[in-house]
Amino acid sequence: MDRNTFSFLYGQNMIDAMGIEHIFQKHDIELIPSIYARHRPFGMIELETYEYIKKTMLDSLKSHLHEIDGIYLHFHGASGVDGLDCVSGEHDLIKEIRKIVGNYMPIAMTMDPHGNITHELTDRCNIVRCYRESPHSDAHQTAETVAEKLCQLMENRRFMKPLMVKLPILIGGEMSQSKYEPVVSINQFLDRMEQDPRVFSSSFHVGYIRHDDDKLGVALVVIPNTPNDIDYCRMKLLELSDMVFSRRKEFTFRNAFGKIDESIKQAVEYQEKTVVITDSGDNCGAGGSGECTQTLSHLLKADLKGKKTLVAGINDPSTLDLLKDHEVGEIVHIDLGSNRDELTAAIPMDVKILGKAQANDGVGFPIKHGNIVGDAIVVEVLNTTVSIIVVGHNVQYGNMEQFESAGVSFHDYDIVVVKMGYLDTYLIPETSFHTMALSLGPTIQNTGNLDYKKIARPMWPKDEDTPYYFIDQSL
Repeated sequence: MDRNTFSFLYGQNMIDAMGIEHIFQKHDIELIPSIYARHRPFGMIELETYEYIKKTMLDSLKSHLHEIDGIYLHFHGASGVDGLDCVSGEHDLIKEIRKIVGNYMPIAMTMDPHGNITHELTDRCNIVRCYRESPHSDAHQTAETVAEKLCQLMENRRFMKPLMVKLPILIGGEMSQSKYEPVVSINQFLDRMEQDPRVFSSSFHVGYIRHDDDKLGVALVVIPNTPNDIDYCRMKLLELSDMVFSRRKEFTFRNAFGKIDESIKQAVEYQEKTVVITDSGDNCGAGGSGECTQTLSHLLKADLKGKKTLVAGINDPSTLDLLKDHEVGEIVHIDLGSNRDELTAAIPMDVKILGKAQANDGVGFPIKHGNIVGDAIVVEVLNTTVSIIVVGHNVQYGNMEQFESAGVSFHDYDIVVVKMGYLDTYLIPETSFHTMALSLGPTIQNTGNLDYKKIARPMWPKDEDTPYYFIDQSL
């Protein structure tokens, strides 16, 4: 991922995109913007690009250091940087920020629950809080919550450090949806804790499992409100830790899922529309390239019983460019697929161009997540009921605006295939039935097939007999 992959915002545009200025205005606190860098996740971040983001952030920090009273950060938590010794951009950034501001300036960090944290990170922050919900329906609410907590800390300065324990558990995102146990009970525990005035904040960090990194593992964070509350919060953190470890085997796939052909069969047999199949091995929201053609190949061979089907989408810039040279209504022969390997093998087909759409990229937190589309051409495979959105980069079609931007209507189709794992927040109310295809690819769901060298061992479920211990802790 390089500079062309990112959307950058600065100044007031950055503040507007964050959507939390009203929280600070309520406390009569002025925001000094640095840099907003958002991207479509696929692969490691180029070192030069990361260094540009880092330099921009640190330069703005240094130039305004004389007037800064606190720092608000919104990171994902699992940014892998190619060539960075510590792998994690978040860990490197917070270390460099502390070098500039010293040990005591309040720093708050909002995170995705799929970020990886260590005591080194939490020791350099005063507030670390992640979203509760997966899918992340509370992302903006969490940003507002953390902003409010930072304001309170700035107005009432006191010693505040997070307590953190890291458990030897690897959990994929699709196994930790928040509407199912044990996450329901974990979130209820967290909510109850935060109702206690002794607990300033608490969070459950599932972690990200697709980097071979020494930071992997489930983490739990509880932040004491005052130094007098440390012992109580330590007790509550250990209680939460016992519960999570004892219930680790309850983290599993939910709803319908199966091999690709099984998911297609489930979708075809479901009587109502619209049914969604998620191509989980090529999940563009978790690092998939969007290039995998295996699910499309299975669809073209299956008996769809006449059901109108849309694949949203296939990332193939060369084919997109070829189609741009033809008009809507033309029949064109294409070999769809980047052909990088077996999973992205090009599929020869004759298609009719149904429509073209130009880039309509949206950035900003208040905007619905993943509202980035880009150029798209919709084609229909001749002699089939299958249509495909051909795109030039990885796209996770997750809301109605994106489908409309591509020139298609979601509910015109009986079956829609998207590059996801669990269903996106904004697709859930639009979908009558959802099945997850356990396809291969960069975001393969079977973590047993991933080769780790740097992780702590033993680690469940890589090691079935993993004992209860802390990989890392700041107790």
